[in-house]
Amino acid sequence: MKELKMKNLLFIFLMAGWTSTYAQQGYPVPAPDEKRLFYIQHSDNHNTFVYNANLKNGVIDTEEPVDIYKIAYTEGGQKVPLSAIQKALAFGIKTTPVSANFYEMELAASKKVKFYLMLDKNGKPKTYTTVNGKKMFLDRIFLKLKEGSTGMGINLDYALFIGKDFSTGQSLTEKSVEW
Repeated sequence: MKELKMKNLLFIFLMAGWTSTYAQQGYPVPAPDEKRLFYIQHSDNHNTFVYNANLKNGVIDTEEPVDIYKIAYTEGGQKVPLSAIQKALAFGIKTTPVSANFYEMELAASKKVKFYLMLDKNGKPKTYTTVNGKKMFLDRIFLKLKEGSTGMGINLDYALFIGKDFSTGQSLTEKSVEW
């Protein structure tokens, strides 16, 4: 029994070390919004790409399901639209209707990771995805860029997907090199 407790303590210690190694330190958090799906930050600077659901009369807008913008913290925290290049190559999102109030989504930078937009039982918009075989409601993504990545030569070291387990609601962070 004592050996089992020691193994559990060791596991918790190792997990705490793993989390602090990969966690974002000192990054601003965008103001809460009831339509917030998730946001993306990266290791190059603190600018944040925000994804909110567009709702009309309590349903997801079929014309434009997601509102995307950048909070330019490097420019005083102003809200600015994405540039054409950001939309086309990185942070833009393609939405495909699956059924009423349910969409499959794909980021411009990632054809490998699928996201799903839905309304929960309370009518609140949520996004979920599956990472490393774990289905999760997404809160944010952190992209760790490889050293020396600049301009069009940006290479990803890893992505952290942070949110809640789809079934249990427990906090969940999954690291992936798939992007």
